[in-house]
Amino acid sequence: MSELAGARELAASLLEDLGLEAYLFEVEPRDEHWELVVECAVAQGWETVRLVVDRRALNDARDDPDHRRRLLQEWGTRLAACRREP
Repeated sequence: MSELAGARELAASLLEDLGLEAYLFEVEPRDEHWELVVECAVAQGWETVRLVVDRRALNDARDDPDHRRRLLQEWGTRLAACRREP
């Protein structure tokens, strides 16, 4: 599996864990990081959110629950408007 495919697979898993209402996403390689672009449904329509993701932090989140929790918390804050209503 390529590095990009692995990053996309892990990002998909993290986004699923966040319980977003409806979304599309892409992982784009940059010089020293990944850029995660999420288009998600919000009350007013659709919103695009761009997240800079450290390559190492994303990779570490695969096997380390603490790193995974940190990314989920960070992404959850930025994507709060996209979450499903409880």
